Amino acid sequence: MRATDGVGRTIRNYLKDETSVEHARLDERLGALITDDTKDYAAFLAIQYCARRGIECWLDRHGPPEPPPPQTGLIARDLADLGHQPPLATPDFAMSDSAQALGVCWVLAGSALGNRTILSRMARLGARRPVAFLSDPEMGEYWRGLLPALQRPATESGTSAVLDGALATFAHFNAAAADHPLLEMA
Repeated sequence: MRATDGVGRTIRNYLKDETSVEHARLDERLGALITDDTKDYAAFLAIQYCARRGIECWLDRHGPPEPPPPQTGLIARDLADLGHQPPLATPDFAMSDSAQALGVCWVLAGSALGNRTILSRMARLGARRPVAFLSDPEMGEYWRGLLPALQRPATESGTSAVLDGALATFAHFNAAAADHPLLEMA
């Protein structure tokens, strides 16, 4: 059962604790695609594109004044370099409240940390792939700029919407991964 508030923790720690199951599930699904097979990497990128496209559109309309940098263009470039087109059909992302945007931004910005890990894993595999998305420095810079907001103390009244945004974002990514043919059984 999830805690009802984040009192006594920072917003960052609260989000990390309360989304750990969803985060681990997504990492397991996407991590399975980081192999020496180009087809797996293209599937990884297609899932990223599908999930991020809807979120980026939502952030354009409802997000904070300084949303995370868009990355679907970088993903599309990497897919093209692999000889693939980006997916045409991408699911919409809908949230009821712009107060949830910090949670959405936390998930997207935090992915920059995971991307560094993936780059290291690919290097160990000797996999040479286009990595404009994985090596994007702008998302790392955005993450560092978001940290002061995330280091604030969590409050009972101020964290519920942020957690809802983070959970919805992980659910959106997990749905995109589950819908991909290579991961339907995962």
